[in-house]
Amino acid sequence: MHDQQELANQLSTGSARAGWILDEPATQRCTQFLELLYTWNKVHNLTGALCRSDAVSRHLLDSLSIAPLLKGRRHLDIGAGAGFPGLPLAICRPADQWTLLDSRGKRVAFLRQACATLELTSVEAVHSRVENYRPTENFDTLVSRAVAALPTLMDMTRHLCGEGVRVIVMKGIFPETEIRELPDSLRRRADVVRLEVPGLDAERHAVVFDN
Repeated sequence: MHDQQELANQLSTGSARAGWILDEPATQRCTQFLELLYTWNKVHNLTGALCRSDAVSRHLLDSLSIAPLLKGRRHLDIGAGAGFPGLPLAICRPADQWTLLDSRGKRVAFLRQACATLELTSVEAVHSRVENYRPTENFDTLVSRAVAALPTLMDMTRHLCGEGVRVIVMKGIFPETEIRELPDSLRRRADVVRLEVPGLDAERHAVVFDN
């Protein structure tokens, strides 16, 4: 049985291997978030099957792997789903402002409950499709994990990609075909970064666009 302390130990060890420094409150909040997700997922099927043995590497450490790429203080997680990568990043960067966007009501309800339980006052969960979302202020960074192919995602988010905005799209294997299918103006700006996720035996990449 993987209790919260064992999950916390896995997270501390993995983050140290990656060169990240997580204080104890952030570590405890991250593992508390996982436990809350397990409980909700049994009833609401927020994110498919969750395996406790690899949840730290597959979800928490994977989410945190893009922390060095974030720009500025205002971030939008597009298609936040069960909260990855936005919630772990918000926990570990408490001075930043996060908006978690999802089109499914039950996921947004979970995200709001998680924010309340974890006392994440700088995080807002919004129920909307990205195509219809019109924020009152610009974001510094847009992030996305397992939402859509690059050409589709970049088209859906055009209205959010103002000057100075960075877009970070998380992918598995090197997305050669998706990059090739981008318009020339986007393809020339696509910077692919190899992500190292401790404990995860799979390729991970981030495609970064600076506007």
